[in-house]
Amino acid sequence: METPTAQETWLSAEEAGYLKAGPRRAAETVLARLIDSDLVRVSREGLVSAVHQNGHGATTSVEARMLGEARSAAPFDMILPATATSTEMVQLHQHLLGRGLMQRGRRRHEGWWFSLAIAILLFVLGFAAPGCFYGVPIALGFFFWQYGRSPVTHAGKEALRKVTAQDRVHAVALHGFDGRIDGQSVRALFGLPENLVVTPPPARRSRRSSSDGASHSAYSACGASGCGGSSCSSGSSCGGGGGGCGGGGGS
Repeated sequence: METPTAQETWLSAEEAGYLKAGPRRAAETVLARLIDSDLVRVSREGLVSAVHQNGHGATTSVEARMLGEARSAAPFDMILPATATSTEMVQLHQHLLGRGLMQRGRRRHEGWWFSLAIAILLFVLGFAAPGCFYGVPIALGFFFWQYGRSPVTHAGKEALRKVTAQDRVHAVALHGFDGRIDGQSVRALFGLPENLVVTPPPARRSRRSSSDGASHSAYSACGASGCGGSSCSSGSSCGGGGGGCGGGGGS
């Protein structure tokens, strides 16, 4: 499949929201579009209600899903995560993957720098013990895996750069309801009360030792034996931990 260029790539507001900040932002953008089109109303208490009970006005499957959630008044802080984790949102992600705007991402591991340090150390030691050079590509392999990879491709980033806050829906796509534009709160553009919960509390990240362990294994296997080619040339003892590096995929 040929990778699209930024010049030939057009993004809808919800696609731009997904590329900018993931499914939660895409859900915010969908809600903004429905409010902007008078298809849902938000009360002072933060209840989101569909104006029509038959899904009238939806232009995408994600919008149809949110309108379905809003048939009976749904709290603002519940309708967003419900839409963000829906099957329709997964389909949007698959669509962006198919267009070459997204890819399978990897989270950056906290100890990504350790593998690079090992690679540099082995390279320096290699001038005294040439066998150490065998460990350099292995350590670099760990480094590139642990460094992670953005879920948005180059084509996706280029297409996103062309998106501007041309209206209040696109302002949500780029900045979110909690963002600000021209010194004004984005949610104020929609007349939403300031006490609405939009952004969820940040999840606590669990410390993972598997990748650090793999890096230490690479160092010990290649360094303890005097950097000899016998322990590293096959890759069996230095590369076996690769599966535990890199954390989860970022979408």
